[in-house]
Amino acid sequence: MESYSITILAILFLIAGSLIWIAGINLAKSTQTIDTRFKLGDALGGLILLGIATSLPEIAITVSAALTNHISVIIGNLIGGIAIQTLVIIIFDFLIKGKRPISYLTGSVILTFEALFVIVMSLITIVASFYPKNYTVLNINPLSAILLISWILGLIAIDKIRLIPRFNIIAHDTSPGRKHHERRAKNEHPVFLGKSNAYVISIFILAALVTLGAGVLLEETGVAIATKLNINAGIFAATVIALVTALPEISTGIESIRIKDNLLAVSDIFGGNSFMPALFIVADILAAKPVLTFMVKSDYLLVIMGILMTSVYAVAYLVRPKKRYFRLGIDSWLVLLIYAVGIFCLLYIP
Repeated sequence: MESYSITILAILFLIAGSLIWIAGINLAKSTQTIDTRFKLGDALGGLILLGIATSLPEIAITVSAALTNHISVIIGNLIGGIAIQTLVIIIFDFLIKGKRPISYLTGSVILTFEALFVIVMSLITIVASFYPKNYTVLNINPLSAILLISWILGLIAIDKIRLIPRFNIIAHDTSPGRKHHERRAKNEHPVFLGKSNAYVISIFILAALVTLGAGVLLEETGVAIATKLNINAGIFAATVIALVTALPEISTGIESIRIKDNLLAVSDIFGGNSFMPALFIVADILAAKPVLTFMVKSDYLLVIMGILMTSVYAVAYLVRPKKRYFRLGIDSWLVLLIYAVGIFCLLYIP
């Protein structure tokens, strides 16, 4: 890839990003329909399917980077992706109508639990980075396996919490929209109304394959562009590549905001963020080395940014601030400030 000119690489990068956008939207629609028709959402298998399907771009980049030994790209994309996708909530806050911020309108403390889940997963990645490289099991960091197990257990816990009545008390002036079980129970995507199950599954498989292929192209061209521009590949992955892979979440989230499914828009972001650290075990297996033990200063800064940004929203969905300032809640402004300061600091890390 590095033999191509920067212009060709940029065009290929944009093509890959466009494919991820288009395929990601179709993947979300088909996944929603499969989830509804086969009633998968109430089972662990369904929750895992939803988590994997919505994170296929990150999976593709992880696999491609692991096979090409681009360790910094893996860490940057998975850890930096948490900060980028949390930043997407600011877009939702800006687009929402009315005088109240999205943290007030969602009206659900369940989002606080989901945010805490992301924070716990992020903290485990930090601990895993200190694990001795000489004590791996088949070149796998045991704490990478703990991340996968923690994700599965966290899914079960969050799903149980959603069913507890006292956590579902909604104030009269809020607008959370549908809850997870309501979406699962009766709402397949309108695009697939009247279509056969075979057709829906075919679209799902095709969209998944396109997403995986585009993810590989995105990783390869991204590394080549970073090399030509003399930019740290990990930081490029944590910012530019992570933003591109978040495009499907941005699109589906905006659609959720449009139909006033405010709670689902935010919940899907936290769901994707909690899944990304679980991919480190895939990276370990394919790269044949404990990937997280190669974290550097910039990676620690990125994970701290993600934790701080998520913590702000964890508190906001509990406290529920009422006022907006220039179309954003005070929580979104604080998250934006944390991200801006973090990116500024990244520029001065060797």
